[in-house]
Amino acid sequence: MKGKVLIVGGGAMGTCIAMQVASRCDPLRDPVILIEKGRLGSGSSGRAGAIVHQSYSDREVAGMARDAVRLYHDIQSTTGRSLGLRRTGVLTVVDASDGEALAQMDKDLEMQLSIGIKVRRVDSAEIRQLCPGIEIADDTVGRFEAEGGYVNPAKAIKTFGVLARGRGATTRLGVQDLDIKVENGKVRGVHTSEGFFETPNVVLATGSWTATILKKMGVDLPLSVVRSEECVLDMPKGQAGDDHLSEFDGPVADIETRFKQDPLELMPVPHPVLLDLSSGFHAHCEPHTNQTRVGRSGHSAFRMVNDLANLDKQASPEFLDWAFEILGKRMPIYKDMGVSGSLAHYTAVSSDHRPIVGPVTGIEGLFMVVGFSGSDFHLAPSIGEGMAQMILGEPVSAFTPEFFSATRFES
Repeated sequence: MKGKVLIVGGGAMGTCIAMQVASRCDPLRDPVILIEKGRLGSGSSGRAGAIVHQSYSDREVAGMARDAVRLYHDIQSTTGRSLGLRRTGVLTVVDASDGEALAQMDKDLEMQLSIGIKVRRVDSAEIRQLCPGIEIADDTVGRFEAEGGYVNPAKAIKTFGVLARGRGATTRLGVQDLDIKVENGKVRGVHTSEGFFETPNVVLATGSWTATILKKMGVDLPLSVVRSEECVLDMPKGQAGDDHLSEFDGPVADIETRFKQDPLELMPVPHPVLLDLSSGFHAHCEPHTNQTRVGRSGHSAFRMVNDLANLDKQASPEFLDWAFEILGKRMPIYKDMGVSGSLAHYTAVSSDHRPIVGPVTGIEGLFMVVGFSGSDFHLAPSIGEGMAQMILGEPVSAFTPEFFSATRFES
């Protein structure tokens, strides 16, 4: 099979890139192909919490998250398809005694307002109003963005895939045994279990496996695979129910919502997404499952992984105990909720915790998008648009290539 661009990986990044590249290519003259070893969204991004917020310290990344929020809000009306977006709002909480975190939050808030992010500083009285039942001191402060929330990761990836195919892209699932063919320093195609894909451009959106693929080609980057865990608790009772779906036939994931509100938007939640900087956790409610997910925040929360062949998809008992205790202290209502499950996600991170995006040095036509540290859904729309611009030789306006380039690691 022959194509103009081959994208490897069917997660949030891969499908967004396919969607954007396909919109710029003639499907007959310059085909765009996406291959995935499982099903779309079967990797870590399909299991992610997919919180959507704009509370980044880097101006570059905050601007990309801002653009993602706008796209997610608009996509239903412009395409007639839902991403499972739930605008619960995002509440960041900082104890006044945590001076360093408080100073950083205020600095970030000033920058975020300057680039058009709709966010405000809130005091303890407003925090209690926004999040009934929260345990905070009277001098606690925070930030609140009403546009934030989360998307349903499986539904979002499915929609990105549908939109990519609608724009002419081809998807091939169950494609394994990847072997990139390079001649005279240029990509010629990819050998796989499903045959040879001839193409001059290959994009690796392969997450945790990216470093392994690149090492086989003699490319060594400062990438590590890390594991993050989430605890799943019962959501406080009486907040959601099947009555919200009674007028619809079939699974929620298959409903097109051009002329109806997404059923997910009709389901109430007990509190907004919580980003607790002082306690070091994040939590959000998923009313379509009647569950709440909680995980650690910050790069220090990640644990290194050496064996990609045996990845445990469940959280450790120690983490579950920590998550239940820390959430219960901040939100006592959860002390009466049961732990109903857990999740573990795996992702590649760079040594400076900044994503690596763009060409692979020394191999013309080979590109990579890796190292997002759990921020796939915040950045995927901008990465998709920028990669399409980069691959097709257009000026890159969706992000700053130098900010993410692998050349920053070259001595």
